[in-house]
Amino acid sequence: MAQLKGKKKAKPSRAEMEAHFFPELAAFGSEVEVEYEDAPKYVDDFDIVALMDDAEDPDTGMIRDLKIDDRDLASAKNYYDYAYNIIGKDANPPWVIQMWTGLMLMGEVCPCCSDKRWFDLGYIVENVDKAMPSIGITEHMQVLENGKCPKCKRTKHDLITNHYLHNYQELVNCLGQRSGKSSSAASYCSYLTHRYLKFPKLASLAPNSMQKSTELTGTFVSLTFSKAEALLWTPYMNIIDESDWFKNYHELLTHYGEKYGVELFRKKDLFIKYFHKNLKFYPTHPNGPILRGDSRIFAVIDELGLFPLPKGNEEEDEQSSRANADEAHKSLTNSLATVQSINIDLLKEGINAPPALMLGVSSPISIRDKVMRRLGDAKTPEGEKYILGIQLPTWKVNPTLHRDTPLIALAYATNPEKAERDFGANPPRVHSAFIGRSTVKFELFDQIPTHEMTYCYDQPGMLYAKVQKLRACPFPSVVTIDAGSVNNSFCLTAAHYNFDTHQTEVSTVLECMPHEGRKIDFNKMYQQVILPVCKDLHAVCLLADQWQSLDILHRAMEDMGKLVDGKPRCLTKQFSPRRKHFDVLVAMMESMNMHFPRISKEQFEAVLDGSVIDFRLLNGKPIQHLVLQMLTVRELGPTQCPGKGEGFTDDIFRALVLQVLVHEPKIMERLKNAVLVDDTLRPKMPMPAFAGRSMR
Repeated sequence: MAQLKGKKKAKPSRAEMEAHFFPELAAFGSEVEVEYEDAPKYVDDFDIVALMDDAEDPDTGMIRDLKIDDRDLASAKNYYDYAYNIIGKDANPPWVIQMWTGLMLMGEVCPCCSDKRWFDLGYIVENVDKAMPSIGITEHMQVLENGKCPKCKRTKHDLITNHYLHNYQELVNCLGQRSGKSSSAASYCSYLTHRYLKFPKLASLAPNSMQKSTELTGTFVSLTFSKAEALLWTPYMNIIDESDWFKNYHELLTHYGEKYGVELFRKKDLFIKYFHKNLKFYPTHPNGPILRGDSRIFAVIDELGLFPLPKGNEEEDEQSSRANADEAHKSLTNSLATVQSINIDLLKEGINAPPALMLGVSSPISIRDKVMRRLGDAKTPEGEKYILGIQLPTWKVNPTLHRDTPLIALAYATNPEKAERDFGANPPRVHSAFIGRSTVKFELFDQIPTHEMTYCYDQPGMLYAKVQKLRACPFPSVVTIDAGSVNNSFCLTAAHYNFDTHQTEVSTVLECMPHEGRKIDFNKMYQQVILPVCKDLHAVCLLADQWQSLDILHRAMEDMGKLVDGKPRCLTKQFSPRRKHFDVLVAMMESMNMHFPRISKEQFEAVLDGSVIDFRLLNGKPIQHLVLQMLTVRELGPTQCPGKGEGFTDDIFRALVLQVLVHEPKIMERLKNAVLVDDTLRPKMPMPAFAGRSMR
């Protein structure tokens, strides 16, 4: 039968209803009892108003299509109703955090009539017993019924437009292991399946946006097909298979399929298709072409943190059929756009259309993985409108597990970093960090810098910089450099020994980071940066780690001139640090014997709290980048030199490590003599003794 389209309309008249349901009456009059297989028998006192109410779809206000009459199968008013009344006796009820997440994600709570504190997950985590049965959540949150608040009568669209209800498009559920991630995803997806089965075909409501033949899919994705099947598809299918509602729905389709001689649904081990609704649900592996092909009503992706990261700045890898993290997420998100757009339009028309959602469920692996980056997106002013980001440890979600549960307590005792990642849902920036976070203290960054650097782009395809002197330094210095021409940055540090405070002070940290496809012009860098800094700071030694041009070192020795005895004023040397030099740097930081150029508290904490993930964002901010490198350099073994963390760099840090050589006897002697003989430098106290934890 024809659907009424557009906005909700007034109920049809008695005559219209009679003509629609019982066309035989037009020929035989109203006193004749008529047989109509899919409707109650018509008698003289039949309640046509009740029939009209029963025939009206609660979500759209339209007359149902009674060719497949599913009126006897209840339609959930909301996720809460679905969890407790539709499949309540066939599935375990959601925990309170899971119920809260489901209601917020589906946009089914009235912000005007609810306890506003319950819209803050932090409040619930800290003040609500996690073992509280979620059935009690309605005492604090007013749940919408079929897209309308039963108390204030506001519609979902009104609440979104005028009362700050979020119309979420995505869930990022970053939870510790054993926190019910898979079961909650299965519950949300089965609810969406239920909603779309009870909702008219979208093409009939939005003919200008979608073809009638368009198949809409719900896709379950993980790192491999077997994981998608085991972690996502199986919990989802358990609900479908064990729920009386879905069993009855399938029996109904079987009945009508036999009646009409058509196949209305097909259910196999690895897919379900509902032909009468053009719906299909299935698991799959992260194959790029497959993910890009469908129009979806939901997509679930598990273990996104384990997906390979894109190489360089590329989001897609055209050479591989396996999607990387960014490509997989982007493909799935884009495939939801059509239905999400229709959903917004229907809500404006007053139709309670089911949402189209991207669901990400995963424990984190590292601060740089896609899950953690997406959580960062959810914290932005624009992102928080559309992304529900949740990050909680296991013991804040699962009522049966606690921080001191043997499973979790033993994990922390054995490997705290891994346990904090797996159960605390709080990943490190890198695995096995070389420097502990507590060692990188804000109080160490208190020196006024001597120079600042600006980029120059006047050479086609090349990049260099110029320095500007900000202040003089009263002590002679040691300058160190580390550089690469394409992928690595040129880095320079300068440090001196303060003979008054007996501390090593890093006065200069400069970085020229390649960008825009340009290579570093080393000749210009020498002329405009290295030599001016060496002269300004009275460098007695220039050290280079893996320097690519020994010629520049020789030039620096000549250009810095000679002392009165004919010896070079500035010695130059190529030197590769060993493990003991890295250990000495850490010991100096722990004992507060090495200080660095100053940085604001806000900039410092922005790096420490994990909000800086892409080091390229710190181009032109060398001190912040140094802090990031300190936190991301990885321990590779007790005798090996540390290495850069995956996705990060370590150029500034390696240049800084060379500064521990300030305390080598020969270099310290040169610093002391430079103080005593140079008229521009005032006499200072004699050389002190220094002992590092592994330096002889």
